[in-house]
Amino acid sequence: MVKVTVYITAHNYGHFLLQSIESVLRQKYDSWELIVINDGSTDNTKGILEKFTDHQKIKIIHQKNKGLTTSNNIATRMSQGEYLMRLDADDYLDENALLVLANILETHPHIGLVYPDYYRIDENGEVLDIQRRKKLESEVDVLDLPAHGACTMIRKSCLMELGGYDESIQRQDGYDLWIRFIQRFKPYNVNIPLFYYRQHGDSLTLNKQELLATRRRIKRNFVRSNILQMPQVLAIIPVQKRTQPLPNLSFKKLAGKYLLDFTLEEACKSSVLGKIVLTSDDEDVLGYVEKYPKIQKIKRPEELALPNTRIEPTVSYVLEHLREKQNYQPDAVMLLYPHTPLRKKSHIETAIDTMVIFDMDSVISVCEDIHIFYQHTKKGLSPLFPKRQLRLERDALYQENGAVYVSKVNKIKSDSFLGEKLGHVVMLPEESIKIDSSYHLWLAETILEKWNLKLYEK
Repeated sequence: MVKVTVYITAHNYGHFLLQSIESVLRQKYDSWELIVINDGSTDNTKGILEKFTDHQKIKIIHQKNKGLTTSNNIATRMSQGEYLMRLDADDYLDENALLVLANILETHPHIGLVYPDYYRIDENGEVLDIQRRKKLESEVDVLDLPAHGACTMIRKSCLMELGGYDESIQRQDGYDLWIRFIQRFKPYNVNIPLFYYRQHGDSLTLNKQELLATRRRIKRNFVRSNILQMPQVLAIIPVQKRTQPLPNLSFKKLAGKYLLDFTLEEACKSSVLGKIVLTSDDEDVLGYVEKYPKIQKIKRPEELALPNTRIEPTVSYVLEHLREKQNYQPDAVMLLYPHTPLRKKSHIETAIDTMVIFDMDSVISVCEDIHIFYQHTKKGLSPLFPKRQLRLERDALYQENGAVYVSKVNKIKSDSFLGEKLGHVVMLPEESIKIDSSYHLWLAETILEKWNLKLYEK
């Protein structure tokens, strides 16, 4: 019996495959086998694999194209190792990868999965940077950032107990597995870069739009299949009569309808909201919302709707009103401000799913920002961070975009809507437009009319 099964699913990556296979052959750890699946390649993959036909530690399978997750399950069923690792055909391992990771699982029987840091390389193999993952438990308690889908070593027994890979998913299979894994087993990571992750024009992960949409679907499917009782969520749509700098913001026209309609329509589409309440001091808004029978209206006291007034008193007012008038007490409250019109029901639902899956106090929507920021100091502008790093060296900052806020009711305080354990859902920049000016109104209109509307899934 071998300890570790490494498997490679290869589909038209012949120009990288040899380096990937040779990185396994060079391992300082001896107890391994390698399974290579030629998944319907039409390039020179078959010719490369012929060199290894007689290698006693390598099994080669040629098949019609079945996709990544189906091939993952085929490799799992064929494997003899106690531990499994997928190696993508365009990536390669450090010579110590199997030695380090297998030793962790050998010496830590309570650990079911272990993953390392890694180098990011370009198409030509030049190192771009080192991706360092925060140390679990000592640096991070929340498990909402998954292990990399490849070059993560997992106990075969854990994978089998989870039912293997979901073959309905053809990308982000590692994210799906991670969500299911952390519900039952314990992960671990080592802060040593042990593989080389290639980013090039064909990389699946470069399509951020589809990546985020897929992760939303994975979360939704997991919650539907595994969570027996979802929290009762109250959505509050707060609207002020006096809005700055654009007066009468709710009734500004955008792509042929009122700005307010975008939020009302998406809230009504969502199946995860228990009640939806619009609260406003504006009689015109309260009258208009009657065309949406799913949405209740509660008049907002004028003193709670003044400019620069905190939202927490309004939340308390609505909760008390519903408790007294309808005996309704939700588990969580979501705020949906009308000034972010490109938010969709999928963003609403994934915020709640994220709160449930990772047991967060609160979840907000954010947009990634990797620009360099400055602040004014005694000597003029200084970088927000001491080292002025190149773009590829910088960690992303997360900018609150105002689209979705959700908190458990017992975590909302009089001076803070958000709890301590804060999760996030990432939205694209073009989905995160916040209407603060005529320019943003024009920008949102341009996106809706001229961009590929696939971005804004129904």
